[in-house]
Amino acid sequence: MRKALLFLIVMFFGLAGASSAQAPEEIYAEANLSYENGDYAKAISLYETLVRMDRVSPEVFYNLGNSFFKSKKIGMAIANYERALRLAPRDRDARLNLKLAREMAVDKINISDRGFILNAAFFLYDRMSIEELTAACFVFYLATALLLIFFIFFVSKRRIIFYNVWVTGFMSLVFLVFLAAKIQGENAAMKAVIVSEKIDVRSGPKDDYLLQFTLHEGTEVRVVKESQGWYEIDLSKDLRGWLPKAGVEII
Repeated sequence: MRKALLFLIVMFFGLAGASSAQAPEEIYAEANLSYENGDYAKAISLYETLVRMDRVSPEVFYNLGNSFFKSKKIGMAIANYERALRLAPRDRDARLNLKLAREMAVDKINISDRGFILNAAFFLYDRMSIEELTAACFVFYLATALLLIFFIFFVSKRRIIFYNVWVTGFMSLVFLVFLAAKIQGENAAMKAVIVSEKIDVRSGPKDDYLLQFTLHEGTEVRVVKESQGWYEIDLSKDLRGWLPKAGVEII
């Protein structure tokens, strides 16, 4: 009898806990409402709950970035705008807000303009995700293979088909190069952003190493190595050193 009663109590509280648990859609709606009401701390907490639940989307990261931006936490805003753009590279609002947040950062050493020509050349590369580049490679490769088959059977149309084969083959190669470059760029070194108000960069992974320079919140860096609670970061050929992990957010 006592065991049966204990079982009923456990079942009751288990069901009560299950019924009180919020669905991701409800958390997202509550987070949006908190943001609209100016309660940015609560909005951040709720959006981060969705991230921990692995219910991520460009909208979640974008709204989280906005919440941090309104809270004047530029580093975390930049990190989440970057995450939103990884999932939705053509999101104009996220791109504009990221530019605005970067302009508010103290250090400008990591911001470089490729110029009009290179920006035009990399237009598709910047605005396509790895999944989209993979799909584009497959489509153009398949089109090239089909055109080669048509080239064999349609003798009278060979000249036109031949030119189309060159076009689709060239586009397949371009997207393949873009895909390889994007994968290598994301795997070669982790992108990160400074989230502390300021942080000292030293010559080694300890506080007693020589001070190299100081960075401020919002500066984007590349993490090349990790050791004993420290990251080795690389900004350029002449700007490299170690800083505590606590002041850095991996994007």
